[in-house]
Amino acid sequence: MSKVVVIGGGASGLVAAIEASNQHEVILLEKNDKCGKKILLTGNGKCNYWNHDMNISNYNTDNIEALNSIISKNNQKEVLTFLEKIGIYPKIKNNYYYPYSNQATSVRTLLLNEIERKNIKVIYNFEVERIIKNSTGFIVKSDCEEIACDKVILAAGSKACPKTGSDGSGYDLALSLGHTLNLVTPSLTPLKGEETYFKEWSGVRCDSKLTLFIDNEKVSEEIGEIQLTDYGISGICTFNISGLATKGLEQKKRVTVHIQFLPFLTTSFYDWFTRRDEEIPNHTIEELLESLLPYKLMFVLLKKANVNREDEWKLLPESKMRSLASMVEAFELEITGYLSFDKAQVATGGISLSEINPNTMESLVIPNLYLVGELLDVDGKCGGFNLAFAFISGYLAGRGI
Repeated sequence: MSKVVVIGGGASGLVAAIEASNQHEVILLEKNDKCGKKILLTGNGKCNYWNHDMNISNYNTDNIEALNSIISKNNQKEVLTFLEKIGIYPKIKNNYYYPYSNQATSVRTLLLNEIERKNIKVIYNFEVERIIKNSTGFIVKSDCEEIACDKVILAAGSKACPKTGSDGSGYDLALSLGHTLNLVTPSLTPLKGEETYFKEWSGVRCDSKLTLFIDNEKVSEEIGEIQLTDYGISGICTFNISGLATKGLEQKKRVTVHIQFLPFLTTSFYDWFTRRDEEIPNHTIEELLESLLPYKLMFVLLKKANVNREDEWKLLPESKMRSLASMVEAFELEITGYLSFDKAQVATGGISLSEINPNTMESLVIPNLYLVGELLDVDGKCGGFNLAFAFISGYLAGRGI
């Protein structure tokens, strides 16, 4: 029997500790006074913990091959069985998995109940300052205490949502042991621009298609609801492209988003609107746009196209027709910033997945060191993908040990 220290009592750390305890003595170190704080925030407090479509395309990572091995169908099946065995009964809605209670606290409580049932020792308010590798194992040190152990699972999280304890200290610990850190930026976060019209469209929610360009190259596309704010754009679609956008900005590249405000159109807006004008004659442009666009957004688009709301479509100069069509079909917004880690749900980047054994999550740099969860260079879209990865990677580490 080995002595295993798990650093971090979040989703990945809790699962890793539970699974490792089947054959080993486990000590769980948590820097907060409670475990699982971030779990409570997931899915707006409902805990969207999984997705039926765990396709690799829903993730960003530096090693797709390794991630494919980690989130394999067999591993998914094992982890879902593990979660059900500790009592998490799923409610599945639009591919999203929630606990049937719709309460994130249920997931945390069931994980902590299992920690207690397995007699896993939890030490709270233990902030790890250093991990020392020696000939017999490791020494894990805080400012006033040290623990000797045979194996270490590093599950200290990223920089996102620091109020839950994720302050990036896990990166420093991994770096001190010889690992490589890829560029870390906020993800699942709103994006900012510097336009004067933002205050005019603030508060609007609308279905749209977002296309992200970095240095004029198309890199991502999302369809769904966006939120127009007084600083730029937000909402799930924005979150899903934000990791690539923040990395682009940090690399000093030009980042733009093209917004298609009527994504249901299968033809050009120009042709479609011309037919609409013929089918509903003697109406102003505002009347033709009625029921299609929220007023605040409509007025911004008309103003930028230099079109009067009382104008008639067929009487407009061709240049103004094309200008309005462009505003609706491919509204270009230059992204100049983003909301910080305080507002981000996860981080993109992290410890390179190329330095991890994808079957066990063991370090390829330091034997008997395991790295899991948000610490790694893996981040997913909204929809339960990030918590699913945390559960899977934690489980694989515990199983590997």
